[in-house]
Formats: sequence, structure tokens, C-alpha cells
Amino acid sequence: MACRLRAVVWGLAGMCVLTCLASVRWFALPAPAPEVERAAFTSTPAGAVGYVPPPGVSQEMRWRRETVQGACAAMYGQSVGVGGGSGGGGLSEAADRLANERKKLINVIVDDKNRVLYCYVPKVACTNWKRVMLILNGASNKTDPQDIPPDSVHRKHVFVKLSDLQPDAIRHRLLTYTKFLFVRHPIERVISAFRNKFEKNYTSSAYFKKRFAVKIMKKYRKGEAAGSIPSNGHGMHFSEFVSYLIDTKKELFNEHWALVSTLCNPCQVRYDFIGKYETLAEDSRYIMEQLGAPPSLHFPEVVASKTTAVVEAYFNALSPKQQSDLIRIYQNDFRAFDYHFRNLI
Repeated sequence: MACRLRAVVWGLAGMCVLTCLASVRWFALPAPAPEVERAAFTSTPAGAVGYVPPPGVSQEMRWRRETVQGACAAMYGQSVGVGGGSGGGGLSEAADRLANERKKLINVIVDDKNRVLYCYVPKVACTNWKRVMLILNGASNKTDPQDIPPDSVHRKHVFVKLSDLQPDAIRHRLLTYTKFLFVRHPIERVISAFRNKFEKNYTSSAYFKKRFAVKIMKKYRKGEAAGSIPSNGHGMHFSEFVSYLIDTKKELFNEHWALVSTLCNPCQVRYDFIGKYETLAEDSRYIMEQLGAPPSLHFPEVVASKTTAVVEAYFNALSPKQQSDLIRIYQNDFRAFDYHFRNLI
């Protein structure tokens, strides 16, 4: 009897420990596994000489594609449309739809020289990837991406965008070119955008503070502080920014905090490669190799993000309702790209 009692007690204790651990994890249980078995994926140190793809990187890329397809089928009852695979009728129909909705393609850069389409996502190493693309397509005579001024790659007309082309040209490229993008944990990306555009004093931040912060503070700041909002937009709180996101239609978001699902349409475009910010160095090397980049061209050294360490602090500053509402806004990105957050996903 005593042995049975001890077994029950130990069993209950074990269940309690597991429940506690599950409730505080940043990354909750993974999404249902796609058809492809996920291989072990280890990082390659940044700057490593003689790059060899990490074990399982090709399979990881395939796993990510399968995850997007599964998520799109679950969310919209459809498979991913454009590019790759079989079923030409469905692919052609998806390409036709996108070719006639060019506004959806303004973030897709065209490299006709290498037959590549890159959908850039702000706050996901897009500055460095644009530098690389300039060298790849021959638009720059530099050989080191870091020799290209970062601000120069964000100017208008530096790249040909897929949205600039006529429907037939768009359709052809969607169906035949290699396509890739990079994604990042949705909450970390939003916080990174907030810190960069509203807390820092960069030259580019002045526009965002005057364009967005002043109006946001006037609408959401309460009490005595509401009467002393600076005209330059300094001092906006993250909770105020989140209130703005909650009350704004996702289709109207600035690209720096817009959903990747909106910017790159992963449920309509079947991307060949989906890189992740969390494995930026190895993913970039692998994709550059697949694109046929010369061995002399190297992706800039990856510097660890300072935002990662403060995500918890920013998120905890929100009310429980704001937390759940913010998660809900980006739920399509969480599902499509296999990201999780605590027990809220």
C-alpha cells in the first residue's frame, strides 16, 4: 500500500513539474510535423572558413516549405500556389491572380541576371541581403557587401520590383525563377521595429516619430502626460504602439511591422528557400550557394541582435489583453513559419 501511495505521489509531482515547464516556455509545442522528417540542424559559426552546409540544412529548408503548405491548407483550405512542384493548372491560376494584383508584389526584388526573386522583409537582415543582391545582379562594382552604404540600398528605383512589370512578365518570373525570403519571430521583429524607429535617434527615425508617434500618443496617452506630448514624437511607450497595432487594419501597416504573410504572400507563392533570422549566417551561406553566388562573395558577418534579450521585458509591460491581441494579429506568421510564444500559440 505504501509503495502504491509513493508511486502516485511521484507521478503527480512529475506531472506538476511538466505542466509548470510547459506554461513558461517561450517556444511552445511545435506544429504538427509535415511529411518530411525534420533533421538535426546545427549552426555554423559566423565567419567560418571553408563553408560546408550544416547537417540537415537542405532537409530543413524542405521542412519549412512543407510547414508553410500545411499551415496554408489549415488556415485557408488551400495549398501553396505559385512556383515549383506539379499541378501546372493551379500554379498558373495563382500566378495569374498575383500578376493582376501588383500591389501585393512591391516587396519582391527581381534579379533577371540570375533568375531570382527575393521578397525582402524589413527587420530581417534585408539591408545586407539587398547589398548582396546588388553585387549578384551586377548593379554594383563592389565585391564586399559592407562597402555599399546601407542607406543607398533602400532608395527608390535601386531595384526592379516585381510590381513594376507587366502581368505576362510577372507571371513568367513567378513560375520559373528561384524564390526566397527570410523571416523572424513575429514578436521579436515588432519589438525590433519599435526600438529602431521610435526609441533610437537615427536619421530615419525622425520621420517615423513625426508620422506615427505623435498621433499615437495623442490618441492613447491618458492623464496629465497627455497634455505634454512632444512635437518630435519622442517618448512613445511600447504599450501605446501596441494599442495602435490592435486598432489598425493589418492591410494598412507600415512594412516595418506588416505581417510577412502580407508582404510576401507565402500562401500564394511557393518559395524555394525560407531563411530564418535565428539561423541567418548558415541560411544565407546556403542560399547564396544555391543561387550560384561566386565563392568570393560573402554575406556580411552576423552580429547577434540586442533585441532578443529584452523581448520578455517589453512583452511583460503589456496588459494580458494586449498580449493576447498582439499574438492574434501575427498568428498567420506564427503558423506559417513555425514560431511559438509561451503558451499563447
